[in-house]
Amino acid sequence: MNNDEKKELNSVIDSGWFTESSKTRQFEKMVADFVGVKYACAVTSGTTALYVGLKALGIGRGDEVIVPDLTFVASPNAVEAVGAKPILVDIEQDSLNFDLKKIKQSITKQTRAIMPVDFNGRPVDIKNIRKLANQHNLSLIEDAAHGLGCFYDKKHVGTMSDIGVFSFSTPKIITTGQGGMIVTNNKNLYEKCMGLKDFGRKIGAKKKMMSAFDHDEIGYNFKFTEFQAAVGISQMKKLSSRIKIKKKMFKMYQEELENISDIEFVGTDLKKITPWMIDIILKNKNTRLKLITFLKKNNIETRIFYPSIHKLKPYLTNDKKFPISSEISDRGLWLPSSITLKENQIGFITKQIKKFFN
Repeated sequence: MNNDEKKELNSVIDSGWFTESSKTRQFEKMVADFVGVKYACAVTSGTTALYVGLKALGIGRGDEVIVPDLTFVASPNAVEAVGAKPILVDIEQDSLNFDLKKIKQSITKQTRAIMPVDFNGRPVDIKNIRKLANQHNLSLIEDAAHGLGCFYDKKHVGTMSDIGVFSFSTPKIITTGQGGMIVTNNKNLYEKCMGLKDFGRKIGAKKKMMSAFDHDEIGYNFKFTEFQAAVGISQMKKLSSRIKIKKKMFKMYQEELENISDIEFVGTDLKKITPWMIDIILKNKNTRLKLITFLKKNNIETRIFYPSIHKLKPYLTNDKKFPISSEISDRGLWLPSSITLKENQIGFITKQIKKFFN
């Protein structure tokens, strides 16, 4: 961040109004216009956005929601939070996203929704998932937390589902510190989300003195702040340039490392995809550990992939239905991906990786 964010923040301080208001509406519109939807609803985090979206879709106790086994824990946690049960499904080797055949096999009488996750911005096969959902009268809530600036055909990820969700936590391509956005083209769902995040009030109720404390349903305090919105407005103005930087960065890493036989890059069409992080798949778990240790000695930080959800303590199962997500989570590694990295720093990182393999 720089003086652009400081100016926006100072304008909020000078205004004397800090809870979501005009700047939040401006930020919501900027995101809605960028991804190409009618409505956007800002909330406190991506996880909150998933929770509110599920509630707006009427998902609750006794329901099942199909979730990929390779994702951040926020995805199944949001399902649990509304009282429903996450049903884990393995992924495809090539895309690291949902396996459509295994989604079909997981649908039961209790299934109410499917939660596609665009892993590292690579779009799910949303056209065929949408078709499957329609056949079984299921809702789609898309976890596009990694997906800002990514497209399926000519449509932005998150916009072909009933509800799409984006995250603005610190590592994302733009950030408001914490924050999330719900997007939809369905007016009823939008109004439900706006009410749920504001104690169950209807939109505009606070402006009418007599209805300011009327609550049509149980809602919560998941409102945005004008401070976050001020930062978000400034960050959105930088998004287009950051998309170019992220794509250039991915290409540089790939060109420097593509001849190393022990490193595999996931197929990435940079015309449509803006990778959130630079991801590589290594030969095995042991190689990954040795590389992490070697790079750390050279002051290069890395991050392992998310563990498969079925291996986490709250969701632990000995079920062997997840061979691909287990394998990928054991072998996957994120390399330094900060928007602030210079070309010579990427050159230093790739040089050290080559040195390790040589």
